[in-house]
Amino acid sequence: MTKNPLIYVFGHKNPDTDSICSAIAYAELKKAQGHSAKAIRLGNINQETEFVLNYFDIPVPDYLPTVRTQISDLDIDQVEHLSPQLSLRTAWDKIKSTNIKVAAVVDEEQKLLGIVTLSDITSRFMEILKNTEALKATPLKNILKTLDAYLLVGSEEQFRPSGKAIIAAMTPDGMAPFVENDDIVLVGNRKDSQLKSISAGANCLIVTCDGHVDKDVLQKAESHDCVIMRTLHDTYSAALPLNQSIPVEFVMAKNDLAVFQINDYIDEIRDEMLQSRHRAYPVVDNDNIVKGFVTRYHLISGNDKQVILVDHNEISQSIDGLEQARIMEIIDHHRIGGLVTGSPIYFKNEAVGITATIVSGLYLDFKITPTANIACILCAAIISDTMYFKSPTSTGKDKYMADKMAEIAGLDLDDFSIKMLESSSAIISMSVEEILEYDFKEFILNKHKVGIGQITSTSVRELNAVRDSLIEYLKETLDKTDYHVLMMVITDPRREGSEILFAEKEKGIVNKAFNTGSTNNRVFLKGIVSRKKQIVPFLNSVLE
Repeated sequence: MTKNPLIYVFGHKNPDTDSICSAIAYAELKKAQGHSAKAIRLGNINQETEFVLNYFDIPVPDYLPTVRTQISDLDIDQVEHLSPQLSLRTAWDKIKSTNIKVAAVVDEEQKLLGIVTLSDITSRFMEILKNTEALKATPLKNILKTLDAYLLVGSEEQFRPSGKAIIAAMTPDGMAPFVENDDIVLVGNRKDSQLKSISAGANCLIVTCDGHVDKDVLQKAESHDCVIMRTLHDTYSAALPLNQSIPVEFVMAKNDLAVFQINDYIDEIRDEMLQSRHRAYPVVDNDNIVKGFVTRYHLISGNDKQVILVDHNEISQSIDGLEQARIMEIIDHHRIGGLVTGSPIYFKNEAVGITATIVSGLYLDFKITPTANIACILCAAIISDTMYFKSPTSTGKDKYMADKMAEIAGLDLDDFSIKMLESSSAIISMSVEEILEYDFKEFILNKHKVGIGQITSTSVRELNAVRDSLIEYLKETLDKTDYHVLMMVITDPRREGSEILFAEKEKGIVNKAFNTGSTNNRVFLKGIVSRKKQIVPFLNSVLE
């Protein structure tokens, strides 16, 4: 059965309560529909959101900095893992059955030691004279397996060959110049040749053609620590594959390997892969454990991450690497920005006050009842973004969905709204950076980049204490960035309005937009509580 790909569900950067709660709730809805989904966040949660998640015992979503395609997103090739002592013959058999004709040589913990290809093995067969040192280090079990031989005398400990192998084709008297100490000698069933080889110091006799070996020859071999094995192969057929018993570690490439990490990004490894001659590249994790091999084919058949955007639809507000991901759906209540998709998608965009209202409606549409905790955080998100229905962005549907979710959860909206709105008011304990980034969004208005932060505070005393520092921080940030206007909106539900702190590169923009005469970079606007409906449109009208 094919495993469903994981779908990441997330809101915008600098997430607010709606962004986080809607992502969590919609991910749970997708799971209920049989999908594999996970809610993530693109930044730190604010004080209010932290209160909401703690209050309803829901974990904070994991942070994900990018959805750029990584090697871990690909269906990389799973290849054979070879022991360094494995024979070339066995390695050949294992590798030739794979598509990429390569294998990883690993230690007992599956950590990468080197790689070997079919061409590495065939090249070794063409360099027989170089095989002496390799044959010297070849385990006895490798030779027994390669030659389909069985042991008559001796043990692995007694097998200490010099690395030279000869065929005893001459008479016993003529063997002296050729057979030396610790040689491997291939002999037939001639007893005199067998005995002469042992006397000459051979470390191993390979008796071919299933030749007979007398008892006294076996006894002499035991006394001289000489290993004797017997094979059904004839002498020629036994001599040829002898070098196939060499351990694969003598053939593997182990220096200057091009190795990639499992979390490497595809766009970072592409150039190296396209410029080199290698067919496949080993992929390891942080512990150097082999996870597979990546090839050029994977670069053109990669599995892009699947994502669902909630509470935004502009690429400037979204996750890094979005252009490399596959957007599956968008659930939003904002204006439609300039985001482009590669194929038709499900785009749910409604003129309501908050994304949580849309998500709540989708639960009802699909006749899926959310859990009490999910219904609660949907209520919290609606209360947050609509200022408990005081914001001009609030609609009748927002109120209706909040009541429906509260009914499911058994939540007292009046009581909870007081607790939640008070939780976000302690700006005195925050740095100026934290206040600006609490709920910060970027907008492109007539080609001008505008940044607007917003926070709720019911304490005039706290605002008086941080106002000057905030204005100075806005000016400093404006000078160091390409923003045309920077604003901080401090909304006070009790005063039913917002104090606007601002910095601008073109003097008079804010005064013109809101018909004010501020000379100190601040103004209180009665009835203004919505960034989307009451601030952005007016700025847009004066920015040309």
